[in-house]
Amino acid sequence: MGRKKEKNTKKQNLIQQKKFLISRTYRVSIKEGIFAQIYGNLANIGSSFITKFMVLLGATPMQFSILSSLGQVSAVFQPLGVALTHRLKKRKKVCIWVTGIGRFLSFFIGAAWFFSDRRMGIIYLLVLLFVSAGLQAIGGNIWIAWVSDLIPQTIRGRFFARRNQILAFAGLIAGYFFGYCTDLFEKNGGLLARFIPNPVVIFNPQNQPFFLILVFIIATILGIISLFILNKQPDRKYRVQSDWALREKFSEAFRNKNFRSLLFFGIWWMLATGVGSAFWGPFMLKKLQMSMIQLQTYNTLSIISSLLAYSFWGKFIDRYGNKTAMSICVALGGFNPMLWLFLTPQNFSLLWFEALSSGFMWSGNAIATTNFSLAIAGKGKEQTYSAIYGALGGIAMMCSTLLTGVFFPAPQKLGNRWLEPEQVVFGIGGILRWLSIIPLLFVREKVYSGMKKKYN
Repeated sequence: MGRKKEKNTKKQNLIQQKKFLISRTYRVSIKEGIFAQIYGNLANIGSSFITKFMVLLGATPMQFSILSSLGQVSAVFQPLGVALTHRLKKRKKVCIWVTGIGRFLSFFIGAAWFFSDRRMGIIYLLVLLFVSAGLQAIGGNIWIAWVSDLIPQTIRGRFFARRNQILAFAGLIAGYFFGYCTDLFEKNGGLLARFIPNPVVIFNPQNQPFFLILVFIIATILGIISLFILNKQPDRKYRVQSDWALREKFSEAFRNKNFRSLLFFGIWWMLATGVGSAFWGPFMLKKLQMSMIQLQTYNTLSIISSLLAYSFWGKFIDRYGNKTAMSICVALGGFNPMLWLFLTPQNFSLLWFEALSSGFMWSGNAIATTNFSLAIAGKGKEQTYSAIYGALGGIAMMCSTLLTGVFFPAPQKLGNRWLEPEQVVFGIGGILRWLSIIPLLFVREKVYSGMKKKYN
């Protein structure tokens, strides 16, 4: 009886330790994620502030295509995360250092404005952002493996949902504040300038680029702070593996028929998503003549929709699986670009509805995409599967984004109205998104609903 009681006590202690580990991981992940989210919203590829900076530099449609594609091709470096950690017992240090170097490069974004030749300034900016994004992609892959070791698969959907929900809210507040400040430098002072009784000379439009440079510096500082917080996150010992084991890891993933099916879907989906991805922001700023605060309003509606949807998607995915969730996202993903075909500078009210629909869809896509390869991989293989899925998907999106810039269409007539070149691209991208449901049908996934396991 004494031995049995001792065994039960040890079991209870292990359970308590596991709960404490999960709880601590959650708290640290939220705290560091808030700073990281604000950093990303301000200074990463895809940020509306980077887009605005590129507009001020005089970037062309092709250069916007390159900018968008660089964010995706950087995912090619994710497998390096596996290579860097396969000989290490712990992942924390390398994750923090690699990510830290990538974020620190953002400090030098503003230097692009001081090139005498703006074309060279844009090239410098694109190269800098590419290197920064590549290093952060490596760090992100290591972080995914690190967290997947700490969070059980049965609650990962809710974990990522809750984390994304809080982070999105933090990014929303920061984006609104800096977006409002950026609009104060517009010629008309922006939509909210009326609330400032006596604008000072500092809000001269010529000073707007320098304010954006300050934004990028602040973002860098916040990004580094997040890594100091991340350093407090627990880290389990990892079994050191040989180079042969590393090669076997990658080859085993490609031998997995179900994972190959998922890769086929992921490549198709990312190809479709890349069509037009470079032009959403520039189209709003240039063709629809929206201000930064209007652009931020669009982002706000999208983020609010995401915030409300994350809890739904987390519970939905844990119960019905990533495949079912992704099927819904595919349907909405093709529908949303079609609404852009009806937008004009005089009437873009549909944009607010699209923002709500888009926010709902992308929140589900974010969780399902992160969790899909992890669910199929199985214990101990998450980092490798995630790296391969991210790398090949990134290459696919890069290709379609670049091709969109190369074959940028002329305006086309649809019925009794003319579509802008960007709108033609958006329509093609929507159709391709719908067609991605075909490869998704061939993916099989284990779904744990209650105590029963089933496949879909």
